[in-house]
Amino acid sequence: MNAPLPTFSGRPLAKRIRVYLMHSCPIVCAGLGAMLAGQPGMDVSAPGGWPCADEPCVVIADYAAALRAAREGGCAQHERAVRLLVVTQNGKAGEIRHAVDSGVHGYLLQEADAGELVECVRLLASGCRYLGAAAGRSVANALGRPPLTRREADVLSVLSHGLPDKLIARELGIGVGTVKTHMKQLMHKFDVSTRTQVVLSAMEQGLLAGLQPQPQPAPRALFQSTSVTTLSKPSRAILA
Repeated sequence: MNAPLPTFSGRPLAKRIRVYLMHSCPIVCAGLGAMLAGQPGMDVSAPGGWPCADEPCVVIADYAAALRAAREGGCAQHERAVRLLVVTQNGKAGEIRHAVDSGVHGYLLQEADAGELVECVRLLASGCRYLGAAAGRSVANALGRPPLTRREADVLSVLSHGLPDKLIARELGIGVGTVKTHMKQLMHKFDVSTRTQVVLSAMEQGLLAGLQPQPQPAPRALFQSTSVTTLSKPSRAILA
């Protein structure tokens, strides 16, 4: 029979939260440790390697390391064990959503204060998910934008390389007038007035990562050339 948990003021004490600092930046790692040091009910450390997938803990990591851990499947298989928290400067809406969709449980920008960090760690340890205030605003702003069509995304991808309308049209195999129509739609959807602002807004929302333009297939020829076989002269033996 398990012994009852020790009590304080008549209530059972919660289990201590193990927090592992796995951020790749030593300065950020030191700052996180300083903000979490002395918090009641928390054991904070910076181990040399990642914890086992079934160990109940909160791991604070940079964007790349957290996504790599999420892709390995440990967090999906042990939803209530290892909890991943990203602390990063990257506030692009597209990349925030990608991290959450990949299995990250919490997302904070480095501008977050100590109070928000502590609250986030406690919520993750209790099984909740957490999106920081600044990250939440970024995603909310992006949700208000109408989605891009496939061809608008193609034009945006080529536009990001600084090409004019004529070269965009040649690259995608469409007319210049069509490019201008898509450009007007992009400006409308991003609520901007210049081509440069379209690209900047797309970068801020993380929409350019992974975009690859799909050129228009070349029209098939109406007549296909056929090879002409030249018959050799009959031999004299046959004519004889």
